[in-house]
Amino acid sequence: MTAKRLHWHGTPVPYITAWSAEAAPQPRVVRRTTGAGEGIGFEDEDPRTDRRYGVLWIRSTLAPGRGKPEFLLANPLRQRRAMEHSLCQVCSRPTIGTRADGRTLFLLGGARPITEGETTTAPPVHQTCARLAVEHCPPLGRGFAVALVERATLYGIAGVIYDPETLAPLPRTEARPGELAHVDIASAASRWTLASFTVVSLHGVTAVGSDALRRFPVP
Repeated sequence: MTAKRLHWHGTPVPYITAWSAEAAPQPRVVRRTTGAGEGIGFEDEDPRTDRRYGVLWIRSTLAPGRGKPEFLLANPLRQRRAMEHSLCQVCSRPTIGTRADGRTLFLLGGARPITEGETTTAPPVHQTCARLAVEHCPPLGRGFAVALVERATLYGIAGVIYDPETLAPLPRTEARPGELAHVDIASAASRWTLASFTVVSLHGVTAVGSDALRRFPVP
């Protein structure tokens, strides 16, 4: 089902953007043993809703349009749904099969070009929606990169890694300053990670220049 496009003071709000009313209280993290081995869990964990891919996930709620949009943040539930079903991060419509060449467009914040094998938490985007985002989304005003991608495959999760000895959150890595760690879903570290987002790796990457993107029509 396609979500209704929301606006904030005339500015279109992307589908995956978090709203202030969607913040959810987080339970205490404890040591827990599952079928995959020892790792972290919630004190009041419900494996039916708190785990996916055998990994512990941050709790979130859905209240799009309530409160204020947090343009720098994504709602974990909508981001995960967009990744799993290849939905556009802006309008929530499917992106698969929308191009004759079978490729998919990805739009990432920051001025650094998108590289082969890069991992990202950004779901795909339609061409016209990418331009709409560049025109209106405040964080993208500081820079963005666009690429056409042949394949986006599941890599893992983005989240906070906990120390297996102390259960204290580990500092962010130097490789991703200020960002959540990208953790391979098959690694032992995933059992000690409180996941917020799904991560995919991008393959068959062809960069799209900003000038070319701006020539795409805006709906």
